[in-house]
Amino acid sequence: MAVGWQWIVLILIILIVLVVALLTKPVQTGLRATALLIDLGVSYKWKTNAIPRSIAISEVIYPCGNRDIVANLYCPNDQGRHPSIILAHGAVEGGKDDPALKLAGPSLARAGYITLVPQLDNLAKFRLHQDDVEALVASFQYLSEQEFSNKKVGLVGVCLSAPLVLLAATEPSISNDISVIGYWGGYYNINEWLGAVITGHYFDEDEAKPWKPRIVLTEELPKWLIELMPDSSDKSYLEKMMRGDSVDFARSDLSPAGQALYEMLTSRDPARARDLWAKLDPEIQQTLDGLSPHLKADQLQTKIAIIHTYTDDVIPWVESQKLAETIKEENKLYYKIFHEFYHVRVEDLLKLRISNLQNTISEAAQFYLFIYHILYQL
Repeated sequence: MAVGWQWIVLILIILIVLVVALLTKPVQTGLRATALLIDLGVSYKWKTNAIPRSIAISEVIYPCGNRDIVANLYCPNDQGRHPSIILAHGAVEGGKDDPALKLAGPSLARAGYITLVPQLDNLAKFRLHQDDVEALVASFQYLSEQEFSNKKVGLVGVCLSAPLVLLAATEPSISNDISVIGYWGGYYNINEWLGAVITGHYFDEDEAKPWKPRIVLTEELPKWLIELMPDSSDKSYLEKMMRGDSVDFARSDLSPAGQALYEMLTSRDPARARDLWAKLDPEIQQTLDGLSPHLKADQLQTKIAIIHTYTDDVIPWVESQKLAETIKEENKLYYKIFHEFYHVRVEDLLKLRISNLQNTISEAAQFYLFIYHILYQL
């Protein structure tokens, strides 16, 4: 009988330990992260969901200065207060309605996270603008004020929205209130990134290395830089010159700043392109400086998780490496460069092959840790 009672006591102790463990934040976060990734995978592969939870999906509108922001809101369909995540879309035509975000938003809501996806109008047109930074600040303020929010709000940016998220997080009005930042595949120094797109080379420390940027970048970014020219004559001439019209005539009529921009846009020498930034029109320099995290990263008060892919053809992986080296250690939650998936296409990890099975499983685990570190702060 004594032996029987000992087993009963042991089983009770084990059950108590398991119950206590399940109530701890690390275990709960781990279970939520696992459920989220499973639900995302099931939604992507079979167009259904793995988490049997009711959610509410709506379009909301809130003010940002003298304009309105439109956003998609995904919420657990209950009366509770939940942690929140703002997902900033990249340079995609669909903006907030991009198919990947229409998968991620519901999966996050089913995992217990309110998710807000604001429309960033300039980024949807492949343009970078301070207005989109302000839209992210307004999105944070809107979400923080809602009764269904527990006031823990994180910001997650992918590709070209990642630097905008970091810049928003340094705004004094919200910088001390953000719980966490997810930084996926963004640039650190806008001049270095633009130089890489224009010349086809990025700098790894002081060594220029060849890189093949995505074609849409080589087409759209020169147009954007020309649009930034304050002189309408320069702008008109540069547009003609980039089309190959009357090059000799137009070049002679450009201002010194216009000539510098033309030379930079047509240069394939990365060192020369670096030197030409200082000769650009001061207004362009000021605009670019305002969109570059390298001038604001030391002001960041928030914990940040950073990932990038080695094969990225939109932003070279070294940009995230530079950011990770700059961030204070106490704020750096996680940093990883991936090799087994392309750009922000994490679905590549679902394409298992025997030849790279070990690496794929390893990187899937590393991606899980990226998600876990973000969710743990909420």
